[in-house]
Amino acid sequence: MNSLAVTTKKLEKEQLTYIADEWLKLEKLSSKSFFTSWKWIGCWLKMVNYDTNLITVYEHNQIVGMAFFSIHKENRTFYSTNQLWINRTGKQNFDQIWSEYNDILCPKGREWSIRTVVLDYLTAEYPFVDEFVLGVSRQEISETPCSSNLFPRTIWETKSYSTTLKPEFGCLDNYLATLSKNTRHQIRRSIKLLNKKGDVKLKRAGSMEEALEMLSDAGKLHRLRWKGGKSGFNNPRFRDFHHELIKRNFSSGCIDILSLNVNGVPACFLYNFIHHGYVYFYLSGIKYEDDNKLKPGLVAHALAISLYAGEGKTTYDFMGGRGQYKASLCSDEETLIITSFQRKRPLLLLKRWIDKSRSRFRLSDSLLNERG
Repeated sequence: MNSLAVTTKKLEKEQLTYIADEWLKLEKLSSKSFFTSWKWIGCWLKMVNYDTNLITVYEHNQIVGMAFFSIHKENRTFYSTNQLWINRTGKQNFDQIWSEYNDILCPKGREWSIRTVVLDYLTAEYPFVDEFVLGVSRQEISETPCSSNLFPRTIWETKSYSTTLKPEFGCLDNYLATLSKNTRHQIRRSIKLLNKKGDVKLKRAGSMEEALEMLSDAGKLHRLRWKGGKSGFNNPRFRDFHHELIKRNFSSGCIDILSLNVNGVPACFLYNFIHHGYVYFYLSGIKYEDDNKLKPGLVAHALAISLYAGEGKTTYDFMGGRGQYKASLCSDEETLIITSFQRKRPLLLLKRWIDKSRSRFRLSDSLLNERG
């Protein structure tokens, strides 16, 4: 007999303190993703004006799983579906903050069993929902056992890149020695050329106010690189979310904004999160040069990796999104996906069959905020 029990209810703002306390207790037992930490989730709840629903999983009256969900109607060319999104809304203007390593919060090692019982419960409790969507997450999430009434379908995927940090990388040359000859050459040549313009230094935001100012400057460069809706900085909800994230959490040390300065002038900004020694590169703002031999972004990442290694951090994660520069600087890569657990309804089965018959699954960048 399954000892796990699931409940769902509309989030009540007056219960937020209790929910936060329970979330933080569970967070200590989890795999410790920054994107399921209360630091992130608390700001997300404020952004959606607390208009969401709470999932709670109990085992013998003890909470062993928590998540939030929103129901969204997705209109497509010939049909529409009702979607239930875990820790997201399904709406682009809210979801452009782009959380990764998303999952139901639970003790590490119990993810599959808790996901399964939650999916079973949601399938029975919400018969009008066609799709239960979870991601961006690691690829194995699609293998979660689920009811025979559902089939998992990958609706978006990308590569994620990371580098395991070693103490000796605190010396930049030791890190560069692990890279290809071509990448080493590009970085060293770019540093040499940038030095001709003035001192090349990596500067770190020293206060919450300075972090907000640097993020604003990064946003100006980001909008130049990613036109229109591709840049989150054109989205007020995106900007408000990150202002709130920095104001609430800068003092805890989890927000780190770096600037590569050349003769005192910023050439590149890196907006990073630090969580349990793990560094997440979230986005950059780069002042691109006419001379393509000047690569301030590549130099900034190399210097940042060396900086964090010297500070004893364990991993530098470029996160999701294709990019040659990421592949050239990383030691590891994996696939990240969004999985839709879909009911076996005629239109969804037909869509699945059509996709398989084409035999050419393509990455869908339409959901992706280009962080650059």
